[in-house]
Amino acid sequence: MADRNEPTDPESFATDIPLTDVFGTHPKTLLVSALLAESEDPTTHFTITELARITGLEESTVETHVAELEATGIVAETDELEDAKTYVFAEGTDAVDTIRRLRDELFEAEREAQK
Repeated sequence: MADRNEPTDPESFATDIPLTDVFGTHPKTLLVSALLAESEDPTTHFTITELARITGLEESTVETHVAELEATGIVAETDELEDAKTYVFAEGTDAVDTIRRLRDELFEAEREAQK
């Protein structure tokens, strides 16, 4: 079975931003891109199903890579919903702060290149 669904869902937006332009569409890159798309405040909590829809990935692929990102301290599980696990960026960690800075620099570089 393929890792990716066809990104026909209009919510599958995580493939057309500077981060994926530079690093490609590896599942972890897509997941990080999806989490970056939401503002830090208020924090949006995503279920595996929501992350799959946003990234165009299969749910089983999302589960695998979210677990790996959680193990590295980039993603944290939350208890926002009673009936489903939810996930957010592990805000306040050096890794997430660095990822946010990189995202900002890539957006700025893209903006400068379009001038």
